Amino acid sequence: MVKDVLALGARYDGLGPRIAQALAHARATQFESWADGEYQVDGAAVRALVQRYRSKPLAEGRWEAHRRHIDLQMVVVGEERIGVAPLGTLEAEPYDESRDLLWLSGTGDFVTLRPGDFVLLWPEDGHMPGIQLSGPSDVLKVVYKIALD
Repeated sequence: MVKDVLALGARYDGLGPRIAQALAHARATQFESWADGEYQVDGAAVRALVQRYRSKPLAEGRWEAHRRHIDLQMVVVGEERIGVAPLGTLEAEPYDESRDLLWLSGTGDFVTLRPGDFVLLWPEDGHMPGIQLSGPSDVLKVVYKIALD
């Protein structure tokens, strides 16, 4: 897991061309006027999911992970906490290959995302997004799905 500010995102370009492409797209794009939905940045290799929601209490959160994608999650508006834990420390339910989704249970640590912050999450990083800080927040978030193949 990497957490940083988007303004410094170019320092991670060496992690691979798709990560570099997603970070460059994120820095160059004003998402406030985009509708919620999925957008192709580079076909199936890099996709951007634009989401608006209200952050939720910890009790409503769920741990998840993905096997075929790296997530680049960034907050555009609002704030949230995101849980992170090594996959090996969490208990897994059966993997849903069609959705590239692994539901998990357990505990972990939390980091705060505010506008301009991002996290990079690899398949070995369990995560619980969308958790409120001291109270609910209206969030505009973009999640880039970066294919590993």
